[in-house]
Amino acid sequence: MIELNEKASTYAEENVSNILKEAFAKVYADGYRDGYKDREGEIPVDMRGGKTEFVDLGLPSGTLWSADFEKDGEDTSYLPYDEAINNEIPTKQQFNELLGLCLWEFKYISDTSRKCICIGPNGNHIVFYPRGYKLAGAKRESNKIFYWVKSTSEDSAKEAAYLYYHDKVEIKKLKNVFSGKMLPLRLVRKK
Repeated sequence: MIELNEKASTYAEENVSNILKEAFAKVYADGYRDGYKDREGEIPVDMRGGKTEFVDLGLPSGTLWSADFEKDGEDTSYLPYDEAINNEIPTKQQFNELLGLCLWEFKYISDTSRKCICIGPNGNHIVFYPRGYKLAGAKRESNKIFYWVKSTSEDSAKEAAYLYYHDKVEIKKLKNVFSGKMLPLRLVRKK
């Protein structure tokens, strides 16, 4: 009987690594196929490891917009233009596409605060809240919504998105802003 146990043990040692390799290869292949199927299905929201969430608004360019401003921990991140440009901030064309093809709804939260809901052609939406800005290291509150847009300007004023609602007047445009002012970041990416 000892001989049979020894043979079984030897057999197991020789074959267990092959069995495990096959099992791990199958698990990997199944996960890869599932991920590919999800991509083919054009899932409207993409979660990148708990970081930036991008939303597909159904724009013809294939641009995905971040669901919120970038964060530094729990707080909104603010950068001057020279640092913001190192991130995937929207171009003027992407901003204009958002303005022209989306439905915009401004809502009052309180007397001093508003939110702006941007609804894409496919019905998905993103929300903009006023986050203020920083100047000389001090945070300044504002009921206007600002975020950087890639600028071609050579001077110290750079283009920023400017969204505001007051007395039933909607303002949605690009505005020149001093490049040293620290604005929140809204990111974009392509499908």
